[in-house]
Order: sequence, then structure tokens, then C-alpha cells
Amino acid sequence: MRIDVNTTSADKDYGIPPDNPFVGHLGKDEIWAYGLRNPYRFSFDMGGEHWLYLGDAGQSLYEEIDVITKGGNYGWNVKEGTHCFNTDNDLRERNACPVEDPQGKPLIDPVIEAKNAANPEGGGLMVTIVGGNVYRGTALPALSGKYIFGSYSATFAGPRGKLYVARKSAIGLWPFEQLNLKSFPNNIGQWLKGFGQDQSGEIYVAASKEAGPQGTSGKIWKLVQ
Repeated sequence: MRIDVNTTSADKDYGIPPDNPFVGHLGKDEIWAYGLRNPYRFSFDMGGEHWLYLGDAGQSLYEEIDVITKGGNYGWNVKEGTHCFNTDNDLRERNACPVEDPQGKPLIDPVIEAKNAANPEGGGLMVTIVGGNVYRGTALPALSGKYIFGSYSATFAGPRGKLYVARKSAIGLWPFEQLNLKSFPNNIGQWLKGFGQDQSGEIYVAASKEAGPQGTSGKIWKLVQ
């Protein structure tokens, strides 16, 4: 959704930007992009082309990071990541699926895809993907221009959040690897809740030993050399 909170309309306490993709067309005027299952954290890149990155939590097989564009259709529930979603059995992919929606708009694939821990093929990395930020700081030059994201937890067994770093690729899915932290060499030992970024481009991590919004174990960590 994209709304203007600084204006109002005749029937709403907010305004609709006139260049939203469905203004004057069939569809809710508030919509900016669609075909998303469960967006979980998004951010704008402070540099480069200022892309909008969004983490979209999958059903049972795949997690994804999308670059959001105006009026884009990201495929749910026809696709889960780059794969054909099976509405009859969410643990088994369909052999084939459409590449565009009924209006002829292409289904946009993610830039990053990871297997869910429930994927019966094995090799699942995470329970839920957590969208992050492109690093634009100066304290960690090796990460400059790379996208930092994470997993709520690596398994369903407990708080074992992990951080990952990806680099852009002109073709296909972007490669990524675990970001190994000296203080937390295997996982952060907490549920990863989200990321933040200051005006200098440095990145922060929100985490907690509690799965939900309760308790007093929540902390904000800063990524440092």
C-alpha cells in the first residue's frame, strides 16, 4: 500500500498519491504492488538507485526477498519464490504454472530465494525470512553496497536467528552467504525481529529471546568491526 498521510480525502483520513498504479483503473487505489504473501520488513536503499527491498515470508517451501516496483505482481499464490505453488499440497510443487496474471502482467521473481526449514527436500535455512538493508556505512567496508538480511530462526526448535549477506547479480538469483559474527559464531541465539539503519548507513539488529512481543529480553545490536 502507498498512501499520503499528510492529506485527506472526502471519505478517508489520508490521501491517495495520484501516480499510484491503480488510480483510474480497476483495483484499489491504495495498492502499490501485489502478489505478496506475508511481507516482513522492508527498506529503501540509501544509495544507488534507492530500490525498495522487501522480505516476503513463504508458506512451507521457499522464502524470498523482492525488489518492489510500481504495480508489480510478485506471484503469490501462483508462485512461491521462483517455484510453482501447489494450493492442494503446500509441501509439493506444481510442475508448471502461469508466467503472467490474467491482465497480462508478468509474475516477478525474487532476487533472493532460500529454502524454508520445513522443505521436505532438506537444506532449509530458515523458518521465516527477515528483510534487511543495503549497507551504506563506512565501518565495515567489505560489506559496502551489499544487502544484509536474516532469518527469524534457522529452525523451529528455538531462537537461532542468523544473518546473511548478498551481492547483486545481473542475471538470476543473487548469491548470498551467512554473515559470521565474532560474538555469535553460529547463530545469534535469539529470535531475529528486524533491522535498522542510521543516517550514516550503519546497520542495527533487533532481536529477542522471546518469540512474540513480550518479555524484557529484547535488545538492539550494532554491527561493528
